[in-house]
Amino acid sequence: MMALCFILFGLLFILPFVPGICEIRKKEDAEPLFIDMEYRKDPCYFSRSFKNKLTESINSDGKLEGILSLNLSKEETVEIIENASTLEQSSIKNVCYFKGNFNSGSNVSFEKEVYVRGNACIGESNQLYALACEGDVSVLKGTRFLRWIDSEGSINVGEQCDLGVSATCTGSLSIASNCSFKRLYGFPVVTGGASVLSSEEKYCSNKGEIPIFEVRCNDRNPLNIPPNSCEDYTYITSRSLTIGDNALVRGHVKALGDIVTGECVTIAGNLFAEGDIHIGAHSNIRGTVFSQGRIILDQGVTIGSKGKVKSVIGKQGIILGYGVQVFGYVMTEGEGCIT
Repeated sequence: MMALCFILFGLLFILPFVPGICEIRKKEDAEPLFIDMEYRKDPCYFSRSFKNKLTESINSDGKLEGILSLNLSKEETVEIIENASTLEQSSIKNVCYFKGNFNSGSNVSFEKEVYVRGNACIGESNQLYALACEGDVSVLKGTRFLRWIDSEGSINVGEQCDLGVSATCTGSLSIASNCSFKRLYGFPVVTGGASVLSSEEKYCSNKGEIPIFEVRCNDRNPLNIPPNSCEDYTYITSRSLTIGDNALVRGHVKALGDIVTGECVTIAGNLFAEGDIHIGAHSNIRGTVFSQGRIILDQGVTIGSKGKVKSVIGKQGIILGYGVQVFGYVMTEGEGCIT
């Protein structure tokens, strides 16, 4: 009787985990796993929080110039500056509040946050903890951000910069080559100093509901979509997937392996991969791109379109080529770089 009770208890304990165990073993489902394809978390949260706190503290103090001692989560020394001359080879230890435009010069180190009410030009080889700007920002070669940079205008970043944890703006975020990042937001994010390009709309003949083309197979060979084909399907495969040059897929694509596209491919929906995603040059993806591995976007790739916020999320890393544009978010937990 005691043994029977133990067996019954064990079955009751294991039973709730059976569906999850089965799903892990099969690793296949008829619909893509849920991802918020219309990601709406405030991309400028760090900046807004800092600016609100700083402004409230200054207003409560009532003094709009000189050096103040303010409580910004902890006691901080804040320097309010009316007209800033160019700084050269300096180390700034206080929180800085610039009431107009600001030019930092070269080889300047800011150990605390910087708030600029006008436009900002950050010189070569600077180091900043964080920058919040109400105007446009230019960041010259070799500058490093330890935390974040945010602008209510546009941001233009020179070569060999480290953008820290977050680089965000409400306008365009243009980033030159050999820069590193974790999280980006711009409308759009553009690499290599390329201008914002307009992308051609393509459609297949079928204007109705998109059927699901599902492949479940133990064969490890990838599923192939031929070059120059026009597919009115949502593709779901338990294998990897390759898409040939100039192909058009009007639905979504999900693979439990890798996804590799050729050049000039158009996909109207979202891409989801358990493995890596490599999108060929001058391809156009209208939806969100999500990978549990790494994402590589070759030269001239466009993600999303004007008026619609989309995301590129690569958990293990993201590599962006020259002339890539993403309308919305670019995020990774690994290493992000511009080639």
